[in-house]
Amino acid sequence: MNIDAFNAEFGIDGTLRIVAGRGGLAMIEVYNRLANATISPYAGQVLSYCPVAAADDLLFVSERAFFAPGKGIKGGVPICWPWFGAGGQGGPAHGFARQLPWSILATASLPSGATRVTLGLADDADTQGLWPYHFNLLVEITVGATLTVELISRNAGDQAFQITQGLHTYFRVGDATRVRVLGLDGCTYIDKAAGANDAIVTQRGPVTVAAEVNRIYESVPAVLTIEDPVMERRIRITNRHSATCVVWNPWVETARAMADLDDRDYRIMLCVETVNTASEVIGVPGGGEARLAAEYAIEPL
Repeated sequence: MNIDAFNAEFGIDGTLRIVAGRGGLAMIEVYNRLANATISPYAGQVLSYCPVAAADDLLFVSERAFFAPGKGIKGGVPICWPWFGAGGQGGPAHGFARQLPWSILATASLPSGATRVTLGLADDADTQGLWPYHFNLLVEITVGATLTVELISRNAGDQAFQITQGLHTYFRVGDATRVRVLGLDGCTYIDKAAGANDAIVTQRGPVTVAAEVNRIYESVPAVLTIEDPVMERRIRITNRHSATCVVWNPWVETARAMADLDDRDYRIMLCVETVNTASEVIGVPGGGEARLAAEYAIEPL
């Protein structure tokens, strides 16, 4: 990427610039009057978001994360598409969108003071080798008093396709063993943790972390909340076009097994993911589109 050329086309004086980042990857830095953020055009991924009044970043990114072509970046808001979970026919887990460079399509300052960045990914010979459909995938990222990430899947062909997808968001927390996830009481989940054998369980009370947590919740409400007494804040997650969510914390053994995660990182991160997965499979007709979105807000506890 020619950074000077992209700054000339997409930079916004005093608000947005494109810089060289880790691993030589270009990064979009947003610094408006409401918040600061970092967005990676590689993978179409938000890596950092901090409102001006907040003491700490909303998002967790591993210090050991890979910043290299063909690798996913561990942290921020990875985009899982066109499938969530294991890929068929040897495809990468959680799809190929999080391992490819996206194009910068547009940047804009909004009347509210927020900044919008639009990135795009289209099919090519490589993607069709993994998933034989024509598509235009957009992500619209709005950085303001809140952070909104909207994924727009457009079928650019005549043949209908089906997708599962997700915003695999890694939240920074003070101590995962002390946070509570509210809003899922009474929801049924599929337990994907090691040894759970996909048991179907009904959530009772808040979700807490005292061991590996890997759950797909179904028929979830539009608003979920993470209460974090250590960081003295509440994270409000407002989901759109999603009735399933995933709560994930790798815990001790899985964290140790991951080369791009420090052994102790499980204590300072928690994923609460806005998804379409399990029974929620999305059909997109030829020429049609589907959307998935989440808005994230930091509030004092």
